[in-house]
Amino acid sequence: MDRAYDNALKRKEEIERELAQINSFLALYQRFSGSEEEQIEPDTGDSPVGGNKKLVNPRASRRLRPPEIADLAERVIRGAGHPLTRSEIVSRLESAGVELHSEDKPRYLGTILWREKERFTNIAGQGYVMSDMVTEQPSIMDLIGRAADEEETKNDEKDKSAFD
Repeated sequence: MDRAYDNALKRKEEIERELAQINSFLALYQRFSGSEEEQIEPDTGDSPVGGNKKLVNPRASRRLRPPEIADLAERVIRGAGHPLTRSEIVSRLESAGVELHSEDKPRYLGTILWREKERFTNIAGQGYVMSDMVTEQPSIMDLIGRAADEEETKNDEKDKSAFD
């Protein structure tokens, strides 16, 4: 088969597995939270969280606990597929019907995410991303060290050939 086709099939399987995990999460959340979810409308791709639905019941007056806010922030970040600033996450949560009870909502969210360091990583100048979404970027010192090693290897090879 065509390589592009194979890659597309693999990606489809990954997405289906992730969707199954999300559906499981939603079912468990609904079961254990004691709150009713809104009806899910068909996904048109316009939603800031990846589906045209409210994340919380608008009739529910209880405040979300920080772990619940962290779970919702994770859905927003994974839905975006790239780092988001605190303000971007707050905006998307509010667009989806989530109410954050704070005068400084981005700061409040940042505190929640900071306390969940094992799940969230803050990339300077870019925002928050899930820790498992972070790719290792070599530091400038690593790059300088590699360049120096390569230069030394080239010089050693030149020296060897000069004596042959």
